Amino acid sequence: METYKMEMGRNGLLGYLLFFHVILIIFHTIDGSVVSRGDTLFLGDSLTGKQTIISMNGMFELGFFSTNGSNNWYIGIWYAEVPEKTKVWVANRETPARDRPGILKLSREGHLGLFDAKGGSVWSVNVSKKASKAVILDSGNFLMVADENISDPLWESFDHPVDTWLPGMRFGGQQKLVSWKNSLDPAPGLFSFHMDPSGVKQFVLTWNNSVQYWRSGTWNGEIFREIPEMGNKGFYNISVERVGSFLYMTYSPIHPIFKVSRFVLVNSGAIQEYNLIEGSKWNMFWSKPRDQCAVYGLCGVYGTCDSNNLTFCTCAEGFKPKDDLSWRSREWWSSGCFRQSPLSCDAENESTDQFFESNVMLPDDNYSFSLPAPTKKDCEKACLRNCSCTAFTFNPPSWACKIWSGDLLNMYSFPSQSNTNVSIRVAASALLKFHRQSSSEGKTTRIVGAMLGTIGALAVVLGIFSIVMWRKHRLRSTERYGDSSNSFLRMFSYKELKIATRNFSSKLGSGGFGSVFKGTLTDGTLVAVKKMEGSSQDEKQFRAEISSLGNVQHVNLVRLRGFCAEGSRRLLIYDFMPNGSLDSLLFTSDSKTERKVLDWKTRFEIVLGTARGFGMTLFEIISGRRNLELNVQDSKEADIEEVRRASIVGLLCIEEDEYMRPNMGQVVRMLEGKLEPRTLQIQKSLPEEEQAEQSQTSTDSGGNGIS
Repeated sequence: METYKMEMGRNGLLGYLLFFHVILIIFHTIDGSVVSRGDTLFLGDSLTGKQTIISMNGMFELGFFSTNGSNNWYIGIWYAEVPEKTKVWVANRETPARDRPGILKLSREGHLGLFDAKGGSVWSVNVSKKASKAVILDSGNFLMVADENISDPLWESFDHPVDTWLPGMRFGGQQKLVSWKNSLDPAPGLFSFHMDPSGVKQFVLTWNNSVQYWRSGTWNGEIFREIPEMGNKGFYNISVERVGSFLYMTYSPIHPIFKVSRFVLVNSGAIQEYNLIEGSKWNMFWSKPRDQCAVYGLCGVYGTCDSNNLTFCTCAEGFKPKDDLSWRSREWWSSGCFRQSPLSCDAENESTDQFFESNVMLPDDNYSFSLPAPTKKDCEKACLRNCSCTAFTFNPPSWACKIWSGDLLNMYSFPSQSNTNVSIRVAASALLKFHRQSSSEGKTTRIVGAMLGTIGALAVVLGIFSIVMWRKHRLRSTERYGDSSNSFLRMFSYKELKIATRNFSSKLGSGGFGSVFKGTLTDGTLVAVKKMEGSSQDEKQFRAEISSLGNVQHVNLVRLRGFCAEGSRRLLIYDFMPNGSLDSLLFTSDSKTERKVLDWKTRFEIVLGTARGFGMTLFEIISGRRNLELNVQDSKEADIEEVRRASIVGLLCIEEDEYMRPNMGQVVRMLEGKLEPRTLQIQKSLPEEEQAEQSQTSTDSGGNGIS
């Protein structure tokens, strides 16, 4: 009997659990289905926790995310296959769900909304008609539609951008990209990117919706003046559309390298373009403005920006960063600095505050006024009598005393320009602390300094002489290699390039004219630095590359960013090519497991592509061997006539007399067979050492039809 009761108890428990499970299934059926894959939310569907929807071809994913160390949850869109979860859109950037993800739901009434764990509304979309579904596309656009026609959506995320402009997104009018506050907070930051509100066909960068600090230059139908990289020159197709009084632009990549790309306004105030390489790494193609310190208010109040300082921002003496962690991570300087000690201001008694001089470009003039003062001391007293005065400058020639009230903003230091001594008001205790620190550090210095005084004086004289000579040489170098009309090239110092390449530690390869090293500029741009070896032939090649590539922006040519010409040092700085060198695809490996080289048809297409953008490289493409190697690969599938034409064109392109070389239009026509290549004597076209190699190559190839 007891056994029977126990069995009945078990069966009762199982029955209860089964009943409860059925109730849960029914509940979910009524309340909304649980979505784990697919690209669509239908009426009644919801997302929560780790559930996501993914676009049809797997490009983009929509779901919940939180930033590291944060209890705030957001609905966002990111690249589905990129390991680093790169967000391109955030729905509730200003109103995060707290502690837990919450629920994103498309109700049976056709309304889309985000609710927190307690059921409170966090974010919603208002539409005029009832939506039938919400779908994420492979473009990254999230739509609400009333029927199957996605070309006429009720609402779309592309109309409400955050900090990213994606290919295919129509952007302009009154739309803005607004930076994240910092990498952990997608809330709106201080910087925005938008069309010029004055109606000019250009983009502008703005600080705090008030100060424009960069302009793209007017769109001329092909490029923006300040963004030559962004134009109809083989990288993108750009379309312009006017809707009423508003101008809109759409871009779509046409070059394979830029297939997956994005424009993003970063939290340091720069607009940057990235493209995906090797399927998992983002490569920054360009960043504007070029000088980070050109970003208005980058270092916040009482912060000074210095382009020659790798950390860019520093606080004035007597001040500390408001957000020390963000400053040390070099990502949110605009939070600014705060006083370590409060100022002393008593209307009845004289202030004990003092001043610290800082050599910078003048702060923002919005909070300054001028008054006459016969001496600097009088100007200082005028500042101390005003409790709101935070700094002053004194200009002896004009006896002008300028007083700043309120926080100091947009201070920066440009060594190449005339900075000004700004006297910043600080508490006496803060200045005393600074002097004590300086004094303790200076005791040893004074002892050593007394011993080295004479040497120091001599060093000053020699230093002045060196600077004068260096400036003369730099001027000659600029005149010799630079072109004032060339806005594409920048002149780098050798020190800059040593820092960028980590003392030339990452070698990419080498060739006849020198070695190439990988480097990273201060703005994060990846570059390839070619270090020339210094022969007279290299000098000729150096000049040729500057004069030709420096003025060309073409899809089939690597972009020359700048050069360095200091003393005997000659370096060229190119865009870093993420797909590597052409030799990796042309030449067989020395290892036991050799790669299969490109077939002739593909090699000839590369020849044409090269011409459409130069001929020793042409020979290497034809043969599948480096010119310094003695044997030529036998390509039985090669078209003999194409080989003949390509070989003659290659010889014509390396004529010692530059005026005898064909232009690129003639090269293309000769390669295409529309123009008969003129004959020439091979022995006159090659240097002596290469004549022997060419002769040996012809012998080793066994007469393969090259004439």
